[in-house]
Amino acid sequence: MNLSLTSLQRHHRQADRVMRGVLWAMFLYALILGFWFDNAGQALVIGGLTCVTLTVLGQLIPGQRLLRSLMGAAFMVMAALQINLAHGVVEFHFGIFVLLAVLLFYRDWLPILTAAGTAAVHHLVFFALQTRGFDLVVIQQGGWGTIFLHAFYVVLETAILVYLAQQSHKAAAEGEGLMTATDRLVSDDKINLTYRIPQRGPIAQRFNEFLDELGELTGAVVRDSRQLEQSADHLAATTDQLRSGANRQLDETAQMLAAMDEMVAAIESVADHASEAARAAQGINEKSDAGDRLLRVSQQAIDALAERLNDANQTVQALAEQSEQVSKVLEVIGSIAGQTNLLALNAAIEAARAGEAGRGFAVVADEVRNLAQRTADSTREIHDILERLQHGSQAAAQVMRSSREAALDCVTDSRRAGELLVAMGDEIEAISRMNTLIASSTQEQSAVSTQIAQNLQSIREVAERNADDARRLDQESEQLQALTDRLERLSSRFHV
Repeated sequence: MNLSLTSLQRHHRQADRVMRGVLWAMFLYALILGFWFDNAGQALVIGGLTCVTLTVLGQLIPGQRLLRSLMGAAFMVMAALQINLAHGVVEFHFGIFVLLAVLLFYRDWLPILTAAGTAAVHHLVFFALQTRGFDLVVIQQGGWGTIFLHAFYVVLETAILVYLAQQSHKAAAEGEGLMTATDRLVSDDKINLTYRIPQRGPIAQRFNEFLDELGELTGAVVRDSRQLEQSADHLAATTDQLRSGANRQLDETAQMLAAMDEMVAAIESVADHASEAARAAQGINEKSDAGDRLLRVSQQAIDALAERLNDANQTVQALAEQSEQVSKVLEVIGSIAGQTNLLALNAAIEAARAGEAGRGFAVVADEVRNLAQRTADSTREIHDILERLQHGSQAAAQVMRSSREAALDCVTDSRRAGELLVAMGDEIEAISRMNTLIASSTQEQSAVSTQIAQNLQSIREVAERNADDARRLDQESEQLQALTDRLERLSSRFHV
């Protein structure tokens, strides 16, 4: 037996208790009628047996359809007992209609039909026995027409009540189906949306359609919650990466800002040094120009010195030639002095031969010989001096030639040095221009670096805000993760 029948059986058991109460009330009413009409034994026996029998059956087969059918028959037995005790008073026939209506509480057409059949049998059989003289009374007046009229109204009410009972049973079955579906939906702490009400009916159909739509919606929610959980996991991972990246970006931006500050200071230092180098190069260039001018003046002086040395060399050469000529003259004088000395010696010899007559001539010859001797000695001294003078003039000429060659070499070297100074001046001027350009470029680079440092500061502020946003996003991601976990736990209760 399924849950819906068990639920209806609980209702039927409740209805059995209500019907037993009505049955015992009818028994009491029958006893009253029995004492009123002096037939209490009939009321006690028939009514008592009927009530006791149905009470015992209620304990044996509670909620069964057989009990409901017997209860319908018992109602008609009690109605027949009351009619018989009242000697067929027509008003007591109303109890049949009332009891048929009471049986509608069962929400079952069979007890009503059983009661109607029992009432029909009672009227037909008891009226037939009444007409044959038995001590049984169905109606006081009238005949079979009245009986069939009563039967018509019983059949009419029975048909209506059977229809109402069927509709009530359907409604009850649908209601019990809804209760069963509700129990199935929330059984074992789970919400089972796959269960459908097996009963037929508009309410069950609408409820099943509602469950279909709810199942589709819940399935979509479950799928979306799972996807949301995955998205939350991805978002948490992405947020963690974003937070780490923001912190790393903040650290790197701080390092870049510090490095940029150092680079700005270095660029400013380079600019200062480049400016100093440009000024120094300009000073060197000016000194190089002054040196070039001095070198040109020195070159001109060396050229003049070389010309003078050349003139001095020519003079020394001429002096050497004249010394040679003087030496030749001295050789002639020496030769003459030698010859004079020989002549004086010969004269002295001749004077000595002459004796006293030649004494004076001898003195003169001796003086001439002495003079010739001194002349020869002086000539030799002059000759020695001239030789030394020739050697000195030759050495001086050689020195003059060497000095001239050195002066010429110096002129050549000074020209080369001048050319080098000119080239060096050009290079220094180029270096000065380059240093000026470097100083200008470094100043521009310093300005750009300062702007970059300011931009980096702005980037750092943005990075700090991004880091704060990342931390807040991380917190919101954790809240979203907790929400998705809770949604997952809630959605896991649904079975679709």
